[in-house]
Amino acid sequence: MTGRPVKLVLDTSAIVAYTRGSVAVGEILSELADEGAVAGLPVLCLVEARPSVVDTDLLDLLVIHDRTEVLGLAADDWQALIAATELVGRLDIASAVLAADEHEDATIMTARPSWYGGLDGGGPVLPI
Repeated sequence: MTGRPVKLVLDTSAIVAYTRGSVAVGEILSELADEGAVAGLPVLCLVEARPSVVDTDLLDLLVIHDRTEVLGLAADDWQALIAATELVGRLDIASAVLAADEHEDATIMTARPSWYGGLDGGGPVLPI
């Protein structure tokens, strides 16, 4: 834990976009640093993104970046994870929803806003 607030959560699609050179993801990481905040990387999103990543060095860089923090799941979150998965249809995306909910004011950065269509108002989503 960095001790800095998590203001943004990168979902699977945003993680893949970063490894493919997304300027939008890189810019937002810089903006977060200026605010003294970090982007959260849900561990299940990292796992799901890995097969789509060609440049694993960039994935490794994202994980150890001083502007990111890998977010795990607490054992007692299992029921909330089930409920979120039922809403969005994917375990990794549900973990991003839980991460955003856990960190007040956090937004989910995604290349696939439609993944969050099951949430009220489409969820706290920032499209890439």
